[in-house]
Amino acid sequence: MPAAGPASQDEIFAADETTVYGDAFAALKAGRYPEAMSGFQLYLTKYPQGARADSATYWLGEAQYVQRDYASAIKSFYKVVTTYPNSRKTADALLKVGFCQYELKSYRNARATLQKVATTYPGTEIGRAAEERLAKMDVEGR
Repeated sequence: MPAAGPASQDEIFAADETTVYGDAFAALKAGRYPEAMSGFQLYLTKYPQGARADSATYWLGEAQYVQRDYASAIKSFYKVVTTYPNSRKTADALLKVGFCQYELKSYRNARATLQKVATTYPGTEIGRAAEERLAKMDVEGR
């Protein structure tokens, strides 16, 4: 059996990209949000066209959201919606934009965003979450 040759530049790049993303995601899962944010920002700086750029942007927004940095989180989530419209994270990101708007007491914008989610993704978990928040807003008179 021949010995494996040296790794190609593409293989090294892919391994490094995977490591940077994986470390950031592990920090997020462990609740180390500042570390996770730094890791996802590093990923997006080093690999702006990377295979996980949409997910890194989304999870950056999640870490910001959990830290109650709603203004930054909106920017991250909105970037997912506008830059990666075909991403699996787009619906989740749009829902989170509405949640951030709600937390920032921008109720009119939150209502419009959540209504868009509910009508764009009817019958899905994301659509139901938007409808639940809209119902809560109705009860609160917002």
